[in-house]
Amino acid sequence: MLVCRCLRPDRITVALDNFIKRTLPNGAAFVECDNTSSADQILSSAYSDSTPMTPIFFILSPGANPIKNVQNLAKSLGFDPTKQLH
Repeated sequence: MLVCRCLRPDRITVALDNFIKRTLPNGAAFVECDNTSSADQILSSAYSDSTPMTPIFFILSPGANPIKNVQNLAKSLGFDPTKQLH
């Protein structure tokens, strides 16, 4: 994937998608998302699955900005995003 990133950065999303599907057990479940859930619902579900030993990673593509979704999740959990989110 590093070679793909260097030579064809426009194809890295497809390469990453294929890598996750082939490598992880039930990898398709991590890549394919139903369109009935909003980004906030998906992040909330990922947060409930996470622990200090299994963090959440954001793999961003150009134009993606999850900060609003993270702030919304923080508010729903009772945190003040302006003071307690770094």
